[in-house]
Amino acid sequence: MVLKEQISEDIKAAMKAGQSETVSVLRMLMAAFNNMEIEKRVKGEVKEDDYVGVVKKETKKRKEAIEAYKAAGRAEAQRKEEIELEVLSKYLPEEMSESDIKKVVDEVIAERSEDLSNLGMIIGEVVKRTQGRADGGVISKLVRERLG
Repeated sequence: MVLKEQISEDIKAAMKAGQSETVSVLRMLMAAFNNMEIEKRVKGEVKEDDYVGVVKKETKKRKEAIEAYKAAGRAEAQRKEEIELEVLSKYLPEEMSESDIKKVVDEVIAERSEDLSNLGMIIGEVVKRTQGRADGGVISKLVRERLG
């Protein structure tokens, strides 16, 4: 089942179960999907990865908001964002372990030994090979440590 259909089914289930917070988060996600589809319609077809990308973007927003609320001492707003993050995280692909990411970093560095001065290209290639299953910050940190 594609992600959008899964979320649509989960909205129905959450409504039946009376889980208003979950329904709210999933409806927001569906709105973000619709916005992305409208943007993509002009450029071409929508792929499953595009939906996963929207979920990642929304989870990143929540993580940033949690940090901001934590710094500002706004515990209630922080808790709301944490609940939303928890709901959204269920729809993300499983993250790669740091050791698996290190293997990919080592492969890319070995293959691109002539381009080691181009940090951005190395990081970009690792991001491409991990197919969105690794955090960009972790990738950047590992590449910088390896090339250090």
